[in-house]
Amino acid sequence: MLTTLGAPAVRLLSNNPDKAAQLTTHGITITERVPTGVHLSPSNLRYLRAKVEHTQHTLTLTPLVG
Repeated sequence: MLTTLGAPAVRLLSNNPDKAAQLTTHGITITERVPTGVHLSPSNLRYLRAKVEHTQHTLTLTPLVG
C-alpha cells in the first residue's frame, strides 16, 4: 500500500523492531526510526515490561517514583 501511494521510504515512529523488519521485507526503506514515548504507570508496567522482554520493543522503562 505504501508503494502504491508513492511512499517507498518512510520515517517510522515505532518502538517495535519487527515492524521495521516487516516493512523492509516488503520493499519499504526505513530512513529513520523514531522511538515514541510511553506513559509508565503501576497499572501498565507489566504490559510494557513484557513488550521489552518478549518482543524486544525499544522502550526505556524508568523506575516509578512515589
